[in-house]
Amino acid sequence: MIRWGLPGMIAIAIAVTLGAGAPGSTGPSDRSREVLRFDCASRLGRREVTLFGNGTIRLRDGPIGKEWMGLAELGPDELQGTLRRLGEEDLSDAAHLLPGVEGDWIEKCDLVLELPGRQRQKFFYGRYDELPASLFRIQRIAEELGAKVALLGDAEQLPARYEPRLGDVLKRTDGNRFRVVNFTSDRKGVELDGLDQPLHLVVLKEQMRMEFVAILSRER
Repeated sequence: MIRWGLPGMIAIAIAVTLGAGAPGSTGPSDRSREVLRFDCASRLGRREVTLFGNGTIRLRDGPIGKEWMGLAELGPDELQGTLRRLGEEDLSDAAHLLPGVEGDWIEKCDLVLELPGRQRQKFFYGRYDELPASLFRIQRIAEELGAKVALLGDAEQLPARYEPRLGDVLKRTDGNRFRVVNFTSDRKGVELDGLDQPLHLVVLKEQMRMEFVAILSRER
């Protein structure tokens, strides 16, 4: 049997992911497609709000590498209303943003918008920069979405000392289920197969609590 190190396994995971769609598929499912991501970070911490195509909202907040995580769901009408609000904004005036206050403790933000049927748009700016009105409104929508997530202390999370076992079925942050099927040769990475989508992932053990929120089942 050929054993692959972590870099090789990551390459395989990327290749499988890119080719994982069913014949004739045009892209990722709504459960994994990011419509809006607003991610601000500094040396003090990070806060990221992501809206997925199926209406799932994911919030990560706290010191980098130790963020708490929470999930919430938009109903069909709420989702369509949010997509409509996002689509109404003309972001052409945000193509060239002027730099503002800078420093190690000033948050830098990435805002990514990819509405159905439209090209992906990405903006990078300081948290306290003066923003065009259209981009400011998009940011406000992202903040409103983050506020819908339940209190982080009550959010789903893997146990603090979770140790992966073969056969564990885990719930990822986007709601998809994955089964632990193997470990990398150096035992630092965990190999998982998707149960809802034909994906193969390799995730570092130290990042498992960033990617997965619950153990759905465990073999005895």
